[in-house]
Amino acid sequence: SQHDSLYFPIFSGRHRNEWSACSDCHTNPGNFSEFSCFACHSRNEMDEEHEDVGGYEYNSNACLECHPNGSE
Repeated sequence: SQHDSLYFPIFSGRHRNEWSACSDCHTNPGNFSEFSCFACHSRNEMDEEHEDVGGYEYNSNACLECHPNGSE
């Protein structure tokens, strides 16, 4: 699949085998440009992980901006 090279690495790296259906991330079946990281990444967990990160937002587009490869 070209998903890894064009959009986000879901078949390789840390997210490999961490999902079972497109709808796990793509919450609007009619628009695959919409996605959410929050079925797996809870607000409490992410807020704690980012306590020292200036400008942090609990927002999926912000997640992708800082973590385009899905890594820390």
